Parts: sequence; C-alpha cells; structure tokens
Amino acid sequence: MLFVPVFFLAAGYSLMYVIGRPVIHFATSSLNLFLLSDVPTFETQEQSFEAVKEEDVAKDENNELASSSIAYPRGGERYGDIMVDSLDLNVPLYFGDTDEILRKGAGQYMGSVYIGETGTSLVGGHNVDGFGKLSGIQTNDIVTAKTTYANYRYQVKEMVIRHKDDPEINELISQKDKPILLLYTCYPVDSLGMTDERLFVICELVEGPLINPNK
Repeated sequence: MLFVPVFFLAAGYSLMYVIGRPVIHFATSSLNLFLLSDVPTFETQEQSFEAVKEEDVAKDENNELASSSIAYPRGGERYGDIMVDSLDLNVPLYFGDTDEILRKGAGQYMGSVYIGETGTSLVGGHNVDGFGKLSGIQTNDIVTAKTTYANYRYQVKEMVIRHKDDPEINELISQKDKPILLLYTCYPVDSLGMTDERLFVICELVEGPLINPNK
C-alpha cells in the first residue's frame, strides 16, 4: 500500500528536522550576528545622563580640574556625549568598549586616559550609524565632549586610514605629552562585519579644563 512508504518518508523527514534544528538555528543566529546592521537605538537603550553646567565645573584659577573632585565613571557607565555639529552627530559616551556598550553608543577604551587628561583618549563607535558619519568630517571641525565633570571642545587635525594594529597609532595612543581625542570606526564605513582597517580622527583640545592628577 502507498500509505506505508509515505508514512515512513514523513517520519524520516520529521526525524531529520528534529536532529538538525539546533544546528540550523545556531548557523542562522551566527550569520545574523556577523551581518548585524541594525541602527543602535540610543533613545531606548541609553542610560540617563546630564552634562555638568559650566558654572558648576570645579576648575581653579589656572583652568585646571582637580582629579580628586571628579566622580570617575565605572566600566559600562555612561558619562558623556560626543557631538559634531557639522555632521549632525550626537552619540552617548560610555566608559568601556565591549560589544554591548558599542550597541548603545560610543565606547572609550578603558586603557586610555579620561577625556580632559593629558594623553590620548581613545573612543570608538560602530560604522552602522553615528560614527559612520565620521567619513564626512573635515580638518578644523569641532568635536564636543560633554561629560559629568566638564565640557570639552577638540579641533580635528587629521584623518587617517590605518590597520587596527598600526604602530604609529599605538604610539599615539600611548603618548602623554598633550590632550588628544582619538575617534575611530571600522573602514570602509559602509562595510558589514569585521574589517582590519580603521578610520581614525585625530583631535586636539582647544577648550576645557585640564585634569590635574596631582590634586
């Protein structure tokens, strides 16, 4: 009878689906993660943040800010905004650069100095949106960093495309001579998934109180 072969055929396909379902689900999830292109929903995911008012900044007559007066952020904590008016860019800034943080906004590498300190503050963001706009930035554009302890303005000095492990970039990250804000994102900015190239935007401090580590 035809019923018996059809029954066994249906049973065989059902068994194959049950056995193969976890593998299929894992492969699909991995592909979705690799090709993730959802725009970060800053409005729904960001932590509450209020930039310090200029009159409340605890700077001294030398336009310095005592490090002892600052409530430094903990890992994963939002402590500022990165803004570039010429690009209509406004991204929340977090301390740390984990995948979870970068889904919410920009993340500062925890091994770099805090914004306002002498040295290089390294801040990265996804190229899907937000930091993807950095491809249109120009020399002399102003980057504003509003934080919980002071507000800073940096001027763009140079834009370079380098390998993520470029020795000159690593040297720049390690410098302790002047306050620099180094922004970066994956390059090309319209790429999906991970790339080895980065667009780096080198900015120098032009306004805001320097943090004095000895006070």
